[in-house]
Amino acid sequence: MKGPLFWTLSSRIAVQGFSFLRTIVLARILSPYDFGVATSAFIAYQLLDMMTFTGFTTALTAYRGRFEGGYPTLWWSTVARGLVLALLLYISSDLIGSFFNDANVSYTTRLIALAFIVYSFVNPVLIVEATRFFRFEKIFILEFSESLMYFLASLVFAFVFEDFRALVLGFIVAGATKLVVSYILRPYLPGLSYSILWLKRMFSFGVWVNLTFVLNFLLMYMDRTLVGKLAGQTSLGYYSNAQRFALQAPPQITAMLSRVLFPYFVGASGKDSERVYVIYLRTVMVIASLFFAPMFFLNREVIDLFLGEGWEYSAEILRPLSVAGLLAMVSNTVSPISQGKGMPRLDVFRLIVIPVVFLVAALFDIRNGVWIAWSLALGYASSIPISMWGVRICGVSAGGILRSFLPFLMAFALSSPLYLLHRALPALLLPILTSVFDILFFGAYAPLLFLRVKVPRG
Repeated sequence: MKGPLFWTLSSRIAVQGFSFLRTIVLARILSPYDFGVATSAFIAYQLLDMMTFTGFTTALTAYRGRFEGGYPTLWWSTVARGLVLALLLYISSDLIGSFFNDANVSYTTRLIALAFIVYSFVNPVLIVEATRFFRFEKIFILEFSESLMYFLASLVFAFVFEDFRALVLGFIVAGATKLVVSYILRPYLPGLSYSILWLKRMFSFGVWVNLTFVLNFLLMYMDRTLVGKLAGQTSLGYYSNAQRFALQAPPQITAMLSRVLFPYFVGASGKDSERVYVIYLRTVMVIASLFFAPMFFLNREVIDLFLGEGWEYSAEILRPLSVAGLLAMVSNTVSPISQGKGMPRLDVFRLIVIPVVFLVAALFDIRNGVWIAWSLALGYASSIPISMWGVRICGVSAGGILRSFLPFLMAFALSSPLYLLHRALPALLLPILTSVFDILFFGAYAPLLFLRVKVPRG
């Protein structure tokens, strides 16, 4: 697993690294209002994207047979979807601006509609083959190029326009870069053919993947939508940048590991699947402690260091969002094994619970950004039992699951009281103690075991 994990890790570091740099640099050029307007437009873009996500690339990757015959149908379906969504978003821009009570949101939404056209032509065949055959170095090149251009283009446009247009135009330039690079890495010219049989095959699997993307959209944007609608674009700017720290890097690491494990679980036996999942969950807990500790215990210092003056309210939001990020990492571990075993519905079940619990809790103080963040954490907490139930359905023992949580829980219990002495002590000790207990309980360090997992051949 070293090769695929190295390239996937490199890809995630590049994506999150450039996103991080973009945020901290532009936060000193643009205002919270600019970030709020751009976020509102991205919410509309992502809503259409997630609601209509086909899951066809995932379906072809998981298909147990000769999948190359589905390439033309995949390509034409992807392009047609993108063109339709670009038109829908463009003509809906005024309604979206009215919803957020801001004319600039309407204008920005019309701009970002162009991104649907650009991204629809990105080569989907590259994604299928790179994932299926563990050629993650190609995905790294693709995502590195996209992220680099997003950062550079946004920076240039920020100096030119000095407003929210920088974020949206940078995104469009990034999409154009991804389009060109995708065909350099894997040249492909689709034939003039379209198969209803392949469409049905992909749809029968992809409909469940689509539901996971729809529900994931709700998790990604429902809290920000409430803040933007009820508290305004400036408050949304504070909230969205706090969320960039808490809910991007930690869950993205889980997504990185999932990307590698999904094709592994497609072909692994039941015994191997259980062994690797337990290593996976332990690894997630070790990594989660590393990111969670400073954001929870040193929330003010983190915001002051990276965003500077004028962003203090983001620090209050960061603490509950860091809890949500930790819980999201654990909840998301069901995704690769359920999809790899051909049961993506198990992932859907736990995703249904999160927005329901969140919305019920948020109603108690719906205009308070800090409370909305705590409500999101509560939603993720409610999903963990269902996530673990889904893992059990996939053949992993309850004992292996429960024991995987012990190192982190004991480390948190021992380090948290030290907060009364100094804020930095638990932030430093939590990841160290979690790693030590992982070795003591299991006789081996989970991240190292993860690296030694053998990639299936074929």
